[in-house]
Order: sequence, then C-alpha cells, then structure tokens
Amino acid sequence: MKHFKWFNSKTTIIIAGILLSGYLILILTVTNLGQSRLKESQNSALNLRVSNYVENLSFFFDASEKNIANLSEKRDVNTYFSNLAAGMSMQYGLSSSLFSLSRTIEHFTQSNKMDSQFIYSRVTIVGLGGTVIADSESESEFDISKLPFKLMEQVSHKVHLVDTADGLQILLLQTIYHQNKPVAILVASLNTELIIGMLSTQEHVDSGSCLTLVSPAGNVLVWNSLTDCGTNIQQQGSKYSANSPGIIYFNKDVKSTPFILESWFEPVSEEDIFTSGWFIAAISLLALPVFLGLIYLMRVNNTNLVLQTQVELSSEQQQKLAKQNTLLHEEISKRKNSESKLAYQASHDELTNLANRNYGMTSLERAICTAHARKTQILLLFIDLDNFKQINDTIGHHAGDELLKQTSARLLQSVRSTDTVARLGGDEFLVIVPDIKHQDAAKLVASSILSIFEKPFHIEQQEFFVSTSIGMSTYPKDGNTAATLLKRADTALYRVKDMGRNGFSFYDASMNLDVQRNLMLNMRLHQAIQQGDIEIYYQPILDLSTRKIVAAEALMRWNDSELGFVSPEDFIPLAEKNGLIHKLGGMVLSEACSKAAGWQAICPITIAINFSSVQFRYCEQLQAKIVDVLQETGLPANKLDMEVTESLLIDQGHSLMKMLSYLKQLGVGLSIDDFGTGYSALSYLQKFPFTKLKIDRAFINKMTTSSSDESLVSAILAMAKSLKLAVVAEGIEDEQQANFLQQHNCEYGQGYLFSRPIPAAEFTRLLLDEQGKLSANVQQQA
Repeated sequence: MKHFKWFNSKTTIIIAGILLSGYLILILTVTNLGQSRLKESQNSALNLRVSNYVENLSFFFDASEKNIANLSEKRDVNTYFSNLAAGMSMQYGLSSSLFSLSRTIEHFTQSNKMDSQFIYSRVTIVGLGGTVIADSESESEFDISKLPFKLMEQVSHKVHLVDTADGLQILLLQTIYHQNKPVAILVASLNTELIIGMLSTQEHVDSGSCLTLVSPAGNVLVWNSLTDCGTNIQQQGSKYSANSPGIIYFNKDVKSTPFILESWFEPVSEEDIFTSGWFIAAISLLALPVFLGLIYLMRVNNTNLVLQTQVELSSEQQQKLAKQNTLLHEEISKRKNSESKLAYQASHDELTNLANRNYGMTSLERAICTAHARKTQILLLFIDLDNFKQINDTIGHHAGDELLKQTSARLLQSVRSTDTVARLGGDEFLVIVPDIKHQDAAKLVASSILSIFEKPFHIEQQEFFVSTSIGMSTYPKDGNTAATLLKRADTALYRVKDMGRNGFSFYDASMNLDVQRNLMLNMRLHQAIQQGDIEIYYQPILDLSTRKIVAAEALMRWNDSELGFVSPEDFIPLAEKNGLIHKLGGMVLSEACSKAAGWQAICPITIAINFSSVQFRYCEQLQAKIVDVLQETGLPANKLDMEVTESLLIDQGHSLMKMLSYLKQLGVGLSIDDFGTGYSALSYLQKFPFTKLKIDRAFINKMTTSSSDESLVSAILAMAKSLKLAVVAEGIEDEQQANFLQQHNCEYGQGYLFSRPIPAAEFTRLLLDEQGKLSANVQQQA
C-alpha cells in the first residue's frame, strides 16, 4: 500500500518532469556534440580546400618555371645569341635568327593554355644591357625599369612581383646563358585571372568566404562573398583578423613563391536551443508535461532535421572536394607525364629522336670516365653531310628534314648498340665508339659509315645521292676532355672538306697550325681594314702597238707586321667568307677612282678594278656605291672598267643584268677577268654587255712553248674580234710574247715586261716620265 501511495499523480508529474528534463538535457547534449562535430568537419573540409588551393598554385608555379627554363634553352634562342656573339649583323643573318626567336616566343605564348586561358599574358626577352630583344606583344611598350638585372646575373630564375596601376603583376624571370655567361633575361608575365580562377574553383556566391594572396609587393583579391570584406582587402588589409569571432581563418605559405594565401569563412549557422522561448516556457509552467514533451520532441526532431540537412550539405561538399581531388590527381599525373616528355625532349633531338648536343656531350664525358678507369680508347667521329644546304635550297626544308631522318636511321643501323649517335645540330652528327682497339678498327668504322651513303636517298619519289665528310679524334691520344675531343674532330673534319669531301681523316697536331693561322689571319684582316694597312698598287696596262700606258689595274697588297706579306689569294677568299669583302671592295673603289681622277690631268687613262662575285649579291647597293664614288671623285664613268670573273655570270638573275645594263649606259666598261679558267660559255658573252676580256696569265706563260696554248690564245683573239671585244693579255714577261700578241691583233697587255704593280706615287712618276718623253719626241720632230 505504501508503494502505491508513493506512486501518485504528484510523483508521476515529478518523475515525468525529471524524465522530461533529463531527456531534454540528453537531447541538448547530443545536439551540442553534433554541432561541435559539424564545426570540426567544416573546419577540416575548409582546411583541406585551402591546402589544395595552395598545392595547386605551388605546382602551377613550378610547372610554369620549368616551361620558361625549357624555352630559354630552345635552339632558336641559342642560335640568336650565338650569331650575336659571333658579331653577325642584322643585314647578314641576325635578322633571320631574330625572326625565328620572335616566332618561337609567340608560339610558346599561344600554345600554353589551361582551362582555355593563356597561362602567359606576355613573354619578353630583355638583354642585360636593358634592350628589349623580342616581345610577344611588340606593339605595346615593355617597362624594364623594375627588372633586377644585377640579381639575375647571379641567379638563374626568380618570381618577381611588380605593383602597377592595373594591380599586382606576377613575372617569372629566367636568366638566358650563352657559353655559361648570362646574356639576357626571359620575362614571362603570368595571367592573374587564371591564378584567381584556380583559387576559386570551389567558391560560390552563398559560400560566405574571402580569399586573398598576400605578398610584400602587394595583394591580389581572389574571392569575396563576405560583407564589407573586399573594400578593406583592396586597401591592403581586412576588418577580419585571425581571432575574429564567428569567422574561420587560415593562412598558408605558397611554396617556392613570395605569396601567403589568407582566407576567411563563415561557419554553419546554428540555433541556440538553451535560449529558446518555448523551452523556457515549458520549464517554467510545468503544465501539460505531455503536451510540452511532444512539443519538445517535435523541436528536437526539427533540430535533428536541421542538423541532418547540414550534415548532408557537408557530405555533398566533401564529395565535391573528393571529386576535385580526383581531378587534381589526374592533372598531377598528366603533369608528371608531361615532365617526363619534356625531360626526354631536353635530352633528344625533336626531329630525329637521336641524342641532342647536350646529351651527346654528357655521354662522351661518361665514356671518358669509363675509358680512364678501364685504360681503353674512345673513337669520336664528327660527321657532316656534304652539300646539304643545296638540297634545302632546291626542294625545300621539308625534304632536308626527311634526309636527316633517313641519315639518322642509317647511322643507328651501322653502329653497335653500345655506341652513341647524337645530332649536334643542322646536318652535323656525332658518333661515340667506346672501347676501340686500334686505328685500323677506327678506319673500318669510318669506312662503314661512308659506305651507307653510297645508296641513294628516296625523298618525295626522287633519288638523291649525298656524301659525307668525317673528322675523327681518339681518347686519350687527342685529348682528355669531351670539349677537346670534339674540337679536334671538328678540325679534322674541315681538313676533309678542304681535301674535296666524301672521306675521313684523323686529327693531326699540324692541323692546329692551319686553324691558328686562319684565326690569326681573320683577326689581323679585321685590324688591317680598320687601321688602313691594306695598300692599293697599280699595274700599268699598255697599248701593245704604241707601248703607251692607257690604263692601270688596281691590286690590293697587304704586308702585315706579324704575318708578313699575305697574298691576295689568301685574304680575299677569307674576306668573301666573313663579309669583309664589301668593306675592302668599297675601299678599293673609292681610293682607285680618286687616284685615277687625279691622273686624268696627266693623261686620260682608265682604271680597272676587280669585283668579287660576293659583292653582286646586293646589286642595288653596289650600283649606288659605284655611282656615288664616280660623283664624289669626279672620275668620268668611261674611265672606270669593272673586271668580273666568269663564275659571277652563272645562274644570275634579272637584278644583275639590270645593274650591268645601267652601268653600261653610264659609260662604265665591263671586262671578263681570267677568261678561259672558269665556266667559259659563248652564251653569256652575247647576253651581258662586255667591252673587253682578259686572257689569263696561265695561257700567256706557256704560249711560246706549248702549241696547244698558242692555238687557244689565237682562238680567243679571233673569237673576241668576231664579237667586237677588246682583249687584254695578262702576265706578259718577254718580248716574244708581246710580239706574238701584237701580230695577232691583241690590243692591250700587262705584265712584268712593262712594270710590276707599284704604289700610287711611283705610278704617278711613271706617267709623268712617259709624258715627258712624249713631249721631248714631239719637240725633236718639230
């Protein structure tokens, strides 16, 4: 009975209240724990999101710097600075290298994209002297005032930030080296919009977030959906801080960059159950506990629904984040594959898939180390295709590329698997043969390579026969380093080319003497032209019937203080190769015409000047030069005689014919020099407006002792008369030769019989003496 009395309505209410209160406390505790876990989950998700942003941006910078580094080592970049270092001018080839360099930069800018956006907004090459060399946006001026030139001479690359009126500009700087010396800076402007897009892929308008890239040079606002946040950030700060209440804050360093990514996020909204009006009313009134309990249960259920909804949203965000992570891993895999491909391309030639120059030299250095340890020998073959440029010029570069591919395949088939075949560039190849036993084995290898070129190359349904020249050096006999072996193999190669090509030659120490003399000759020739050490001598040309001087041939003489007397046969071909022939020709033309203009007061003689075929590559400039000199010196045009070799007339175009016709109208004479020694053909005697021809001294010297030479001279004289051409005989050394030529109606002659080439002062005295004798004879006859 006592138990039943204790269990009455009051205790029931108290127990129900206690139970309801306990249940409420339990629900509140569970709810608070759920909200805490939700906050932790949100913090983890946001932290992972920001970490992914930072990793993506760091990877983007690393990949971009590698791309810029690869661009700085492109062949067109190296070619330009090699030509620039060699002293090549814009007129003679540097402009072509600059055009290829600009095209490479533009292609690089257009081909590097991410998510349909350009990675680089602008790529520029700036010389260390402050000159813009090439620019992908050449129409707009590039500001170089904020570039750290001194710093870039000491470091190879740098992320450089510039605060401009349009915002923060992110520049990737890469130092360009030539022969291990810094020569220029490659400047790549990153697309800021692309970076912003990378850092805001998971943000949306309702996300309640704000992200900014912070750097010492300035900030970049990436995303803002927080109230009043954007204005403050644009003013280099934010009203939020790391300890702002109700805001989740992160800051992370972006590796390999000067940036810090700062981010603020709003947390998930929540209801404060403990301050609920309904709950306070239920506790206060303690009435209708069942009804209030149902209301309580309904509110807990509603709270659970809100929590479940938030958890589902968080789950969806995690799924999206997981998807983004999957895409990121795929992108990383693609980048790794791309890096592997770039690494292969960095060590192999793109056209032939052979090892490139850098990898070939590295292989040679490794082979030298191995040979040194094993006490063995290495054979190095420097291979160059003969007349490769002719194929390129004849049927196009595509055919030349196909020839290089087929050559590479043949070279690989002709060597052992342990040998290395590399393409140095152009039509030059390198073959490294380790563990060569003796010189006979080396000759066998070279002969084997020569033999593979005996078969024709089939390109575009045509057959081509191409020979090759091979220069060889051996380790350790010819050198202990890769650079020395390559240099001496190159020296041996040029010996082969000088000997007629299509062969091979080992390096010999005597070759260095020839190379050194050529280098010295080239250097001294530059100095001689600058210092005016090239003298002009004059050899009289006489009328054979009267033995009077009617003309003079201008000849160059060079007596160097170090090399001694240098024959024109040595320095004129060199001047034709290095482009100095234009300066030499202009100097001879000006001085000889000036002297001849002064001699007109003594007697009306003609000045004969030799012109190189190289000078006629620029017919308009040469024509203008001749006209200017005639006007400046006052020499009548009919007192200038241009002497050209027969080789000039082979395969010449309309411009040469137009120039010669114009000069002919002015009165300038045109002579064929050394007739009979070149590509003699009657067709160009009629095609070009010649006034005379000169018989080479080789025929005159043997004329009196060789019946065939005598017949040939007679035939040339007869032919000249039929074509109404005057004839000058060179190299007359005795009276017998002079009398024969005079009897066969040869008008003019020159040679040691009359006078050697003499300086201008002596030639002036010679003219004065002759005129004095003529005057004396006239007085005696009177």
